[in-house]
Amino acid sequence: MHYLIIIATMFGIVTACSSTDSCVKDITADNFSVSISKGMCFGKCPVYTGTVRGNGQVVYEGRTNVDLKGTWFGTISKDDLCSLVTIIREKKLLTLDTSYIDNVPDAPVTTITIKDMGRTKTFSWNMGSPEQLREVAAIMVKATHENTALSQ
Repeated sequence: MHYLIIIATMFGIVTACSSTDSCVKDITADNFSVSISKGMCFGKCPVYTGTVRGNGQVVYEGRTNVDLKGTWFGTISKDDLCSLVTIIREKKLLTLDTSYIDNVPDAPVTTITIKDMGRTKTFSWNMGSPEQLREVAAIMVKATHENTALSQ
């Protein structure tokens, strides 16, 4: 009985790894990237930019009202990169409207630019993430602004 559990577990690990590998198989730093930019407000909003490239490399530039100021570097896991690629492709984000700006002068503008296999699209909003972009925005904030493993 224990052997069956071990075999089932090993099969799960192997298939999970192969699906992640196939997800990012054709993804490179040159053909895939996602960038996030958080803009200023009248208060103490964090102002920064961050990019995740297709090779998992992260570049973060903290500007104002952030703990990490200047340029910082890191990586994300293949699983996180695969999640980003999958969300973008399954939700067909490159087909959506690009602007969700409300007439609120103090609301900081968030911009996400997605580059995927030769296609690029930039989205902007200022009053809460559009539903379709929430998962990508959350992954990007975690990978850049909230990433405690970044180094200079």
